[in-house]
Amino acid sequence: MSAIGKLYYGLRTRGVGYLLRVIPNEIANPRLGVTAYIRSALIRLLGIVHRSSSSNAAWSRSCLQFFYDLSASPLTFDFAGYLAAAEVERRTRGLAGINVIFVLGSYDGVRREEAAYDAAIDRVKRLGRLRNVLIPMLSLLPSVRSYAVCAERDAAAELITANQEQLYPRDYRVFLPRQPSPRVIHEHARRKAVIWPLLCATEHGRRIVREFLDREAIGRLPVVITLRHYDYSPARNSRSEDWIAFASALDPNVYAPIFVHDTETAMRRSRVDVRGHILCEAATWNLEVRMALYEAAWLNMALMHGPLELCWYNERVRYLLFINLGTAPETTEARLIENGHRIGQDLVFARPWQRLIWGADQESALRREFHVMELQLRDLEGIGDRTQ
Repeated sequence: MSAIGKLYYGLRTRGVGYLLRVIPNEIANPRLGVTAYIRSALIRLLGIVHRSSSSNAAWSRSCLQFFYDLSASPLTFDFAGYLAAAEVERRTRGLAGINVIFVLGSYDGVRREEAAYDAAIDRVKRLGRLRNVLIPMLSLLPSVRSYAVCAERDAAAELITANQEQLYPRDYRVFLPRQPSPRVIHEHARRKAVIWPLLCATEHGRRIVREFLDREAIGRLPVVITLRHYDYSPARNSRSEDWIAFASALDPNVYAPIFVHDTETAMRRSRVDVRGHILCEAATWNLEVRMALYEAAWLNMALMHGPLELCWYNERVRYLLFINLGTAPETTEARLIENGHRIGQDLVFARPWQRLIWGADQESALRREFHVMELQLRDLEGIGDRTQ
């Protein structure tokens, strides 16, 4: 649906009050070309009133300042894509590192969400993600030098650089928050920018996972299966029985299926829920362990959902991820194209061992696509070195 079509539909179904929500949202999350001009005009106008003091030179010197403002941006694994885009921007601009500044939102520290989303994932859960997902994710990008969490906008205003070449997004202002565009990393790739390397596991995480695999896999090839079983948008959940049946059919002398439960509902789940297959509980809770497990896996498989974005931005990770179109607003063709995806194709920057399957995670499809990937992986030259 076009932007005009969305506007018409919103006005027809929700009335004039729809504009009170959609206009501020468009300013904070620009989708239309005209929004860039509107933001530029607002920056000039509001900048007269909101004159910021000079930022601390020691903080900003030779580094990109990546502002992630929770008044406009979500507390989800989407942050991985924004962080990856910031890294490509850093290299493009010739800067030495990245400083990340989180600015708490005006709605009790977060942004205002739709009622259904807020009911399932309230501000307490979302701020928990800041502490347990977004901040730990910074350890997965070696160029990150430091970070700050600003509870007050005045504190953020003291840090923001006046040099636009060091600011990401370029048109971010403390007085005019915006969400980074999810399209940026895809657009860089289409312009043939150097994408790799991006995120990677920490050595600490790798050591922990080596010990785990030595104990559990015992020389077999680990096939890591990440499940989504979440209260919000349940139509996007994994077909758990299909995944368990698939795992049970793998040759146990060759492969070691390892399941990772959904963090949001992990306390309700156990090894029993995966029919006694290996369960890596540490990966459910610890981001360093999760990334290291994904990196060490012979193959990662899942119905695409938030945590698997870690796989997208680590060139060493082998993955086979299923995208079931139309199960929710987030998985419509229009939304995915808007976010930079090519329907029916792999990511522009994907490595040969990284594939998207555009279909449901039914057992027959899991078996079929695994077999194809199995042959491909075994035929790849230099399979031991995934970065070659």
